[in-house]
Amino acid sequence: MDQAELRALLKQCPVIASVQADAGTPLDNPQTLLACAQASIQQGVKVLRLQGVENINAIRSAVNIPVIGLIKKKYPKSEIYITPTENEAKELISTNCEIIAIDATERARPNGETLADLLKLIKSAGRLAMADCDTFSSIRNAEELGFDIISTTLNGYTPDTQPSSPEPNFNLLRNAREATKAILLAEGRFAEPWQVQAALQIGADGVVIGGAINDPIKQTRRFVSSAPNVAENVVGIDLGGTWLRAGLFSPGLELLEFDQIAAPKTHEERLTFIESFAKRHGVTRIGVSAGGTIDYHTNTVIETKGFIPEYLGMPFLSASKRVLAINDGLATVWGHACHPIFAGKRVATLALGTGVGAGVVDRGRIITDAIGNYPRINDAYLPNGKTIEETLGGINFDGEPSSDQKSEALRAAQVAIDQINNQFPDVIVICGGVGLSDWFQAALPQLSSRCPLEVSPYGEHAGLTGAAALQIYPPGGLD
Repeated sequence: MDQAELRALLKQCPVIASVQADAGTPLDNPQTLLACAQASIQQGVKVLRLQGVENINAIRSAVNIPVIGLIKKKYPKSEIYITPTENEAKELISTNCEIIAIDATERARPNGETLADLLKLIKSAGRLAMADCDTFSSIRNAEELGFDIISTTLNGYTPDTQPSSPEPNFNLLRNAREATKAILLAEGRFAEPWQVQAALQIGADGVVIGGAINDPIKQTRRFVSSAPNVAENVVGIDLGGTWLRAGLFSPGLELLEFDQIAAPKTHEERLTFIESFAKRHGVTRIGVSAGGTIDYHTNTVIETKGFIPEYLGMPFLSASKRVLAINDGLATVWGHACHPIFAGKRVATLALGTGVGAGVVDRGRIITDAIGNYPRINDAYLPNGKTIEETLGGINFDGEPSSDQKSEALRAAQVAIDQINNQFPDVIVICGGVGLSDWFQAALPQLSSRCPLEVSPYGEHAGLTGAAALQIYPPGGLD
């Protein structure tokens, strides 16, 4: 097989089925893998990616389509395990597979061998050589060496490329397409049809899909993990500019006990209150709803408006507790997305408290960027020269707002609702101290919205409940 023949096959069907099984699992059997391969072929797949000599020989004896072969083997003092040495390459050559895939990262190979030498061996045997890459640098190196096929296989699976998202790295694919004339394959974390379409639109010649097609173990794990598995109580924390609230919640998201203190002046006081409440109730899981932008990978505050003292750069960490902290608007919308009234809908919230928060949930995911940034509706400017938050946030009111303040606040609320409607939600839920106030509730029917406006069923505990929901129903993408 040459590159032109492979390109022609990929034109017929750009999906390559990776049919592999983890060692020791029920799928780790050549006949089982053959059945999986045949199922993929029946649906139009023209190329397979297979691991191990025994599996390759068993499947090739029963089907007649090209195979990308590889052998996974670990060597001492080496991180490379996909066809790491010439020994594995020679074993693959003996199977007569048309394509041989090797780890093409820039890490040191076992036995002092080089990527160039391994490539030379494969091409001298008349096989196409596929480079499994992790970074743009390794892709560029593979192009310069002369690999026939370059793939993003190892991006996200090497120490330098741990993924910030559970989705494919489309930016790497874009850069790779501009840098290589080789056949370009997209691989790694492809699980949805739209992702395949996006990869092809970017310019990939094909997309390798493994677990999403041929691994019922991974798929079962995916669905099982989506169901709540918390059997013990959890703590929800609502940290605002006025109060620090703590709630004890049952696994059914029922508020069992509640406590609050005036917003502390130091981060140490905040953590002491949180730890004390959790310890008192023997809880190991804590969800935190707090102002500003919180990087949910590190539970660290990376941006704040200044309502909360001694806050920027502070982490919500505990050696003995499992903690997940995110922006209060995002936590609040997540709590509402878990409520029976709103579950399964594209839900948005407008949280009007000390500040102004907003969030959107769609298909089990909070809409945010890779580090937890939230919709900046609060920062939008109004004709009065102030932002929505400066006009509508409770921190600006000294007790009951005046008639003029109420009028300005309602105009700001209408702008906020208009902006949220641009996200096409099914419903907008109003919550927060200002949002639940008598004067705002009385004026709510005056506000117009493309979708229904609903008052939070959680009342004053919306932030707390959203924080607890982070632990009971973990959102997709925050792992």
